[in-house]
Amino acid sequence: MARGIRAERNSISPPAASRKTLYDILQSTMRILLTFLTFLISAICFAQKTFHVDTSFLDTIEFKNYKAFLVSKDFDINFIGRQISYSDRFTPDNSEAIAADNAIQTQYANAALRQLDKQYNNISVYAYTAEWQSAYKTYQERRPKIIQQQQKDQKNKIQTFDRYFWGYLNADNEKLILIRFDPHKIRHYTIAGESFVDVLTIMIYNINTNKLSYAGWADFKE
Repeated sequence: MARGIRAERNSISPPAASRKTLYDILQSTMRILLTFLTFLISAICFAQKTFHVDTSFLDTIEFKNYKAFLVSKDFDINFIGRQISYSDRFTPDNSEAIAADNAIQTQYANAALRQLDKQYNNISVYAYTAEWQSAYKTYQERRPKIIQQQQKDQKNKIQTFDRYFWGYLNADNEKLILIRFDPHKIRHYTIAGESFVDVLTIMIYNINTNKLSYAGWADFKE
């Protein structure tokens, strides 16, 4: 009798095992789904990855591949290593932001190249420095490839970054927009074994002259 009972129990064990396996699969699938949903919600709710601006100070313009955020003049920020007084700040309006974005789309490559040329055209100051002459020669040889890469970035890379626009006045009372870029997805690159976040250079758009420049090197008149 005991053997019969054991045999009967063994006969129902495979379906029970199958149910357990199915349960484990469903549980594992749910964990993966929940993880994915958590990641997706985080990506939507926390789009700012490389710096932070309180959303209560932002107005948003939706473009096809990215967003432009207009930062209120009430948001205090350090502009290019120096504080801009409240009286010299302004909140960009939609038309100014669209003009700035259009400049990014059309002038990004030229602004980068102009900056590089500005640096290397100072060769006359260091004309007798062999290292500088060598660096200048290398730059001239690489310049066509640099142009090609900057044009490629203008066409493709800049589309993967949101833009943040701050408005302020320079010493000549010209209206400038400081532009910071925030990537949709953080990527890294390595130089000499050290890892860096792949970001775009902070730029300045001069509303009066319709000119885009690198912030670190641009004259405030630009």
